[in-house]
Amino acid sequence: MTNATQDTGFDTSSWITLRWTRGTRYYRIHLEQDLWSSWVLTSVNGRSGTPLGRARCQPASTIEAALLNLAHIAKRRRQRGYELIR
Repeated sequence: MTNATQDTGFDTSSWITLRWTRGTRYYRIHLEQDLWSSWVLTSVNGRSGTPLGRARCQPASTIEAALLNLAHIAKRRRQRGYELIR
């Protein structure tokens, strides 16, 4: 365990942020822990240059379940023609 993990209970080395774009559309996903060390997938999508968009949080029981859901989301983004930025 790192010092950050021992001090806070968070495993920040496992947090992931990915971003896809297609034209003016964007989709961003964050895998992180909440204040109670539970895993949460937060997805943000919208259109560049406008205030339109939304954010949704989806709790996950384990990091493995969250990673499976993240893989499913990544597959959908590829199928819909989005380009992975990072």
